[in-house]
Amino acid sequence: NPPKQFPIEMIEKFRDHAKEKNILKEFENLNLIGFLAKENNKLTGFIVGYKESENHAMIHYITNKNIITKKLLLDRFVEECKKRGMSYIIADSFEFMENDKFFEKEGFSLTGKEKMSDGLIMLWRRLNLF
Repeated sequence: NPPKQFPIEMIEKFRDHAKEKNILKEFENLNLIGFLAKENNKLTGFIVGYKESENHAMIHYITNKNIITKKLLLDRFVEECKKRGMSYIIADSFEFMENDKFFEKEGFSLTGKEKMSDGLIMLWRRLNLF
């Protein structure tokens, strides 16, 4: 049930990307940085991103209903990026999404806005690591 602000073309791209064959290809990408959260042997959340260049990574998705666990996932991602010598992390979200408030609270600065369609603005955020 995607938010009604997303154009149908965008939803179709997300659905195609989420197909098992496409997800499996992601695991072959050596720049993938991802961590899972489990509770009682059940997946409760995850963070997925990529090393985009020698000095930065980008978070593509983070989810967990428990805010403490969500913060732990982000902390682990940050730790890994520091270990790999990166100096900053980029994240994107939309104004109406919970993750935008989460990133802001965790110290990500707003660096730009991009109009995706009528009523849909993507927000770009950055967290400096050093």
